[in-house]
Amino acid sequence: MQDRDRVLTEQNLLFRNVDFSSVEYMLERSAVRELVPGDKLLQPELPNEHLYLILEGELRVHLVAHQTLEHASLVAGECTGEISLVDGKNPSALVVAATPARVLAVPHDTVWSLVDQSHDVARNLLAIIAGRMRHDNSALISSHNQRAQYEHQATVDALTGVHNRRWMNDAFPRVLHRCALNKQYSTLMVLDIDHFKHVNDTWGHLVGDAALKALANIMQLNLRPHDLLVRYGGEEFAILLPETGVEEARSIAERLRKMVAANEVVSHGVTFKITISVGIAPVIGGSSLEEVFAQADEALYCAKENGRNRVEVAA
Repeated sequence: MQDRDRVLTEQNLLFRNVDFSSVEYMLERSAVRELVPGDKLLQPELPNEHLYLILEGELRVHLVAHQTLEHASLVAGECTGEISLVDGKNPSALVVAATPARVLAVPHDTVWSLVDQSHDVARNLLAIIAGRMRHDNSALISSHNQRAQYEHQATVDALTGVHNRRWMNDAFPRVLHRCALNKQYSTLMVLDIDHFKHVNDTWGHLVGDAALKALANIMQLNLRPHDLLVRYGGEEFAILLPETGVEEARSIAERLRKMVAANEVVSHGVTFKITISVGIAPVIGGSSLEEVFAQADEALYCAKENGRNRVEVAA
């Protein structure tokens, strides 16, 4: 082994606090490998029989053998391949040279001989594996949290903070199915802001957005915990009321309508009030969500035709 490579090898985490001169002879079957950027050192589809000590350069670890899913970077002084050596399985990730790199390939039987020879090497190898597992666990937690955040963003309306149509298409059928199994009434309510285009045209879209947020806030604060509220269009909202008959739904709708009409919206120096029209349709066993929506929409149309700021129930 060349003097420079000997120094770099001795500095590897595997030999921390180890009298390197006492184990150096055991590395005589190890070979230095030169890597250029893009070279694959470890691949999930190929078995691994070496522990690679990184002498120079940088390696990148990619999950699921896709180079776009970068998991970690490895630099001089670290190693790779230890997990697959211990469990005897193929590598779980793709390891690729990110820069020109040099690694010392230590055969698996040499690794075990080093472990038998030196308790310090054994402890270091365990520490390396534990560190890798801890890093992987942290990455999994981070990935889970990120995924949860993305899922939340994908199902929540960014402006109003209520659920969106994508969430509705999954949640509403599940709740309706449960109500049908339990032979429970449920009711669908659709509503929108009266003359919302006039609000936008008169004061601008920022003021219109404030009106939407004010309406959503009133509904969030005054609906029951098990009611399902979504914004499924521009100024259109839908509320699924589980375990609720038509008359109770009408009472809830009237209460919301009055609260909205009494509320003042203040935005960008403008103070104004809005009203809503509401259409209600009972969910009858066997009816599809599309059919119930059509009936509620028809009731909403009647509310508009009959003067707005009112509640109508599907015939």
